[in-house]
Amino acid sequence: MNLLIQPFREFPRWLRKFGPGLTLVAGATALALWVSEVTILSAGAIALAIGLCVGNVQLLQERTQLALTFASRRLLRCGVVLLGLRLSVSELRESMGWFDVIAVIALVAVTLWGVGRICSLFGMSRDFGRLLGVGYAVCGVSAIAAVRPLTKSEEEEVAYAVGVVTLFGTLSMVLYPTVGAILGLSSELFGWWAGSAIHDVAQVVATATMRGDAALETAVIVKLGRVALLGPILVILSLQMRRAGGGASVGAARAVPLFVVGFVLAVVVRSMDLFSADLLDFLDQARKALLTAAMVGIGALVKFRSLASMGGGPLKAGLVSWLLLAGIALCVSSYVA
Repeated sequence: MNLLIQPFREFPRWLRKFGPGLTLVAGATALALWVSEVTILSAGAIALAIGLCVGNVQLLQERTQLALTFASRRLLRCGVVLLGLRLSVSELRESMGWFDVIAVIALVAVTLWGVGRICSLFGMSRDFGRLLGVGYAVCGVSAIAAVRPLTKSEEEEVAYAVGVVTLFGTLSMVLYPTVGAILGLSSELFGWWAGSAIHDVAQVVATATMRGDAALETAVIVKLGRVALLGPILVILSLQMRRAGGGASVGAARAVPLFVVGFVLAVVVRSMDLFSADLLDFLDQARKALLTAAMVGIGALVKFRSLASMGGGPLKAGLVSWLLLAGIALCVSSYVA
C-alpha cells in the first residue's frame, strides 16, 4: 500500500521542483509553434531564440534549471523516436530507383565528410562538425537534435549549429528559385536540386512549391531519401562513440543507445502500415512539439558570452559548406534528373 501512496506524496515536491520550468517550456513551445505557422521560420529556431533569452535571465534560470535540462535531454530523445514514424521504407523504394538511391547516399556521405573537414579548417571542434554536417546533409534542426546526444558538444555549439542551418536554409528559399530561373532548370531538375541540397523538410517544400507540382513531388521524394539515412547515421555514430570510449568489446546491441533503437523500431512500425493516417498525423505533431520543447531547453542552457566566444568560425564554415553543397548537389542533380 505504501508503494502505491508514495508517488502521490512525492508529487507536491516534484511539482515545486519542475512546475515553473515545465510551465515555461510549455509556454515557449506553444509560442514557437504558433509563430512558425504564421511565418516561414522554423519552430525549432524560434524556440532556440526564446530559450537563449530565458537562459540569460538569472532569476528564471535558477528556478527552472531542472526542467530545462529535462527538456534538453529526455524530451529530445522522445522526439527523435517519433521522428522515425515519418519514414516508410516501402514508399521510398517505390518512388526512387537504385541510381537515385546511390546518388542520395553518396551526396549525404560527401556532405558529412566535407562539412566536418571545413569546420576543422576554421578551428571548430569535431563534434560541431558532426552537428553542422548532419544538419546540412540530412534534415536540418531535427537531425542536429537527433545527433546531439551522441556527441560531447556544448550547448553553445548546438545553438550555433541550429542558427547556421536555419540562416542558410532560409537564404536557400530565396536564392534557389532565382538561380533556377536564371539557369533555366527544368521542374524535375530543380526539384532534385532543392531536395538534395536544402536542409529542412519545410524549407524544401516551400522552395519547390514555387516551381509547381512536378518540382515539389521530386523534391519531397529526394528529401525523404536523405531523411531515411538518419537511422544508419545514428547507429554508426553511437558505435563510434562506444569505441572511442574504450568499449570496442561491447556487443552492438548494448553499444546503441535506447533512443536510437526506438527510432529504428519506429521506422519499422511505419513501414508495416500499422497506424492510421490520423494517428500518424497526431504523433507527428507530438514529435514536432517535443523537439521544439527540447530546443527551448538547449537554448536556455547557453550563455551569450559563451556563444560570442566561438567567434565567426561557425558562420564562415557554414557559408563555405552551403556554397559547396549547392554546387555539388546541382552537378549531381544535372546528371541524375
